[in-house]
Amino acid sequence: MTMKQTEHAKHVVDSFKAKLPDAMSNDIGDAHFDELALMIESAISAAVLTEMEKAADKIDELAHNIRHFAEHFDT
Repeated sequence: MTMKQTEHAKHVVDSFKAKLPDAMSNDIGDAHFDELALMIESAISAAVLTEMEKAADKIDELAHNIRHFAEHFDT
């Protein structure tokens, strides 16, 4: 998943650079655009991790509910 996040971050930065005048893009420089891509990648990773934690919490709650139901199920 990290490779996709890296590619997406680079795509976002490339799209941003394309909107800038060439002189401004040159003034900013590749090093700063690389830093921007890293920040974007980090933000994507944090958002993905947050959503994965939410999904894990829901699965844990569901497992608990199923266990509770099974323990109290009268046949």
